[in-house]
Amino acid sequence: MEKTIAVGGILDGTGLRIEPFTIGIDGDRIRSIRRGGSEGDFLRCIAAPGLVQTHLHLGQTLFRGLAENRRLLPWLEERIWPLEASHTPDTLATSVVLSLRELLASGCTGLLDMGTVELSGVTVDVLRRSGIRAVACNALMDEGPDFIARDAAWLMEESARVRAACGGLVRYGYAPRFALSCSDRLWALLAADPSVRIRTTHAAEAPGEMEHPGISAAGGNVRYLDDRGFTGPGTLLAHCVHLAAGEPEILAATGTRVVHCPWTNLRLGSGIARIPELVALGVDVCVASDGAPCNNRLDLAGDLRLAMGLSAVTGSPGALRGGHWLRSATLRAAEALGFAGAGELRPGACADLVLLEPTEPERGELASAEDPVRMLLELDWPARVRMTLVAGRVLYADGEYPTLPPPPSGAAEARSAVLAGAAVLTARSLP
Repeated sequence: MEKTIAVGGILDGTGLRIEPFTIGIDGDRIRSIRRGGSEGDFLRCIAAPGLVQTHLHLGQTLFRGLAENRRLLPWLEERIWPLEASHTPDTLATSVVLSLRELLASGCTGLLDMGTVELSGVTVDVLRRSGIRAVACNALMDEGPDFIARDAAWLMEESARVRAACGGLVRYGYAPRFALSCSDRLWALLAADPSVRIRTTHAAEAPGEMEHPGISAAGGNVRYLDDRGFTGPGTLLAHCVHLAAGEPEILAATGTRVVHCPWTNLRLGSGIARIPELVALGVDVCVASDGAPCNNRLDLAGDLRLAMGLSAVTGSPGALRGGHWLRSATLRAAEALGFAGAGELRPGACADLVLLEPTEPERGELASAEDPVRMLLELDWPARVRMTLVAGRVLYADGEYPTLPPPPSGAAEARSAVLAGAAVLTARSLP
């Protein structure tokens, strides 16, 4: 039976329209969008496609504020890797639940999680129970500190276990961490398995990373990955700040997607990706929050606001309008992750949508704005999201999360546990 939601505006492929509409939902699909509607609790709301996060570290949300004032490599080596290696099933599940609360309350309906080296099956279990649409990975690294790196053969076995645990709205993806933590053997094993369509890694993020002998010899990080068969339409490369001459053209020619994580690049002092140049070459660019310790928020609209501002510096204020940025976090992001039918507000599309309630002054401003889509994206979404639906199910409504399991432990208790474990690992690794 079709259920209906009456709203005071919609954001769809034609733009933002501030007038009453009634959205009909049948099962997991949008069946109708009709002008008019006068009853219900959401007549002050604007219905929009749900946002899709193409690069997240759900297991790191517990580490928010615990890895400050460092550049990428010491940030990883001194804080993130010891903390991640200290996860137990309960602390990881707690981190994932806390992540999903934040994501759903900010209008996220789909995501890719880079996972952890071990225990990613825990993440898959929480994702499946939550009802969100997701690509789940397990972080692959066979080079690095012995407390976190694992043999390539073991990593592939773990990948098979995590892949088998996926199902429903959760599918599997390969996620080698980055060039510095993966051997040629591991890259070869990944290249030999074309059955996994979605693949992702970090690339050309920070200046120190670019000094890696293999990257330097290849002529850049993108060339390094291209030589190892890790480019193509199903591949998402996070960051791409420090591209060598000719590498943007490789991205365009291979159909490799870039995931822009602007807050991370600023917080870690890595630089600013030149997104307008990539877009002009035909590179498909998405935007994402990355992890809480290098952003401190999992709010994709907030990341879009920063990305839009930075593009005015690296390009020009009018180079990319609001509609482009909206598609980068909805339709194009959904396509990048293989979420067929998601990322749009139209009859026949997946019923993945968010209801935002702007203030009355904001409604008037939106109605007369020169670029209303951009203005809507620049609102504080976590303060205005009333409801988030995925496949027709309500996953968030006015502060409640009807599908999320409770976290196994409190956040403070879980943080104390990983901090204690990380302290032991860090002390053990000192010379």
